[in-house]
Amino acid sequence: MQLERLPPELTIPGLNPAVMAAALGPRLTLLWGAAAPTRTLLSMATLLSARGQAPRLFDGRNRFDGYFVARLARRLTDKPHGVLGRLRLSRAFTCFQLAELIESTTPDGSPLFVLDLLSTFYDESVPLRDVERLLSETIAHLKWLAASGPVIVGACEPQALVKDRWGLLDQLQLSADSAWMLRAPIEAPVEQPRLF
Repeated sequence: MQLERLPPELTIPGLNPAVMAAALGPRLTLLWGAAAPTRTLLSMATLLSARGQAPRLFDGRNRFDGYFVARLARRLTDKPHGVLGRLRLSRAFTCFQLAELIESTTPDGSPLFVLDLLSTFYDESVPLRDVERLLSETIAHLKWLAASGPVIVGACEPQALVKDRWGLLDQLQLSADSAWMLRAPIEAPVEQPRLF
């Protein structure tokens, strides 16, 4: 299924041809914003699975939305079980688990999606110097994996309480081959009906 042939009623944020093309080559692509672009990454992975690929998904914040993916798979094909069966999901709950998951991965050319990479690295219970070192090692391994296939990473800005960790997002942006800042759609103001 080609991206251009999606039904017109199927709107997937972030899935314009430029973003999809940038993310499908052997490179490290970063999609980030004020909120993690998890649904965009899930949409991309589901679309690739519908095309017959077997994407890997590493969930860094327990954000995998199985209902969203299943609904999208049903909209993309009449065989959603095949689409869902090709998605390979792994979860991590700490920055150390996520780093270990990434570092234990061998390149196989299939797309790798990392959902909300930095959320566990923003954990203030881990000293910043340890997090910076761990993130450097993790990024180096992601770049090594990206040499053989697409690696698409989602990240969000640090919250107000962890503003001292902005450098982590900067480090990730500088390391990525391409970085896209995704903004939430601007909603038109709703006009209130006049009562009198």
